[in-house]
Amino acid sequence: MLNAKWLVPLGALCIFLSAEWKGSGFAEEQVTPEQVIATHLKSLGSPEAQAALKTLAFVGTSSVDFIQGMYGSMNGTSMVVSDGEKLGIVLKFGDYNNYPGEYFAFDGNEVSVGHINPGQRSPLADFIFRYNGMMKEGLLGGVFSGGWPLRHLEGKERKFKYRETTVDDRRLHEIEYRPEHRLENMKVRLYFDLETCRHVRTEYRVRIRDDMSAAPGGGGTRTGRFQATAKGPEGASGFDTLSGGLPDSIYVLIEEFDDFKKVGAMELPHKYSIYYSLEGQGTAFVGKWTITVGQWAFNRDYDNNIFAAQK
Repeated sequence: MLNAKWLVPLGALCIFLSAEWKGSGFAEEQVTPEQVIATHLKSLGSPEAQAALKTLAFVGTSSVDFIQGMYGSMNGTSMVVSDGEKLGIVLKFGDYNNYPGEYFAFDGNEVSVGHINPGQRSPLADFIFRYNGMMKEGLLGGVFSGGWPLRHLEGKERKFKYRETTVDDRRLHEIEYRPEHRLENMKVRLYFDLETCRHVRTEYRVRIRDDMSAAPGGGGTRTGRFQATAKGPEGASGFDTLSGGLPDSIYVLIEEFDDFKKVGAMELPHKYSIYYSLEGQGTAFVGKWTITVGQWAFNRDYDNNIFAAQK
């Protein structure tokens, strides 16, 4: 639930920041992470509207483009359900090419992910399962999640580092997010629109030395089985076999949020994209998933089973 404490000074703050942002930018030392976060919260809606929001859900369409490691594109349906810290994200693509879709869930205690075949997770699901702190922390899904940590900072140890930066030719506020626990060696950066402070992007990066789990058939991840079935041009395997040397494995997951519109008393994104890439240990994978919101539902009751992914 949004703490009103964060919003008390926002009237004067927003007037000040709005005036600054109408120019060509402002000096880094003039902006603090706390100012960006406070204005971001205001961009979502009034304190009363946010306090009244207990559950959020939507259904829509989904698409996936496999760019490297697998090839092809698919269209399907999507559903996102949030109840407090609990979150379920579902993408369905039928049974094309042995890839029915994705299911990521957090029941408030444990994170579970769906399997594309018995005992076999996709590369994306495997990453979210291995680094489940991103769901436990409330980061995955951005403002769709009732556990979005920027709403719940009181009494928690969080460290922030601010800078203004450019991403894809767009100037943005960047906040490096550093919780005390949960994210291990993962680096998390949150990005906000320079003028409105809407949250538009989250970037998660992990770099691991001697990461045998990233190799085809590597222990523990089950991604090897999935990757080995991927066929490139002329039926060639999408992955080389592991051959000598142990290069670092680099995992990158990027969430992007766009097409912000008014929904009742709230201002929420209607387009949500996930980009995931893996390179290292003789493997490479790149994929992009996109969700477009179709219909919203607020403050309804949901069966807790939806927050446990089907195995």
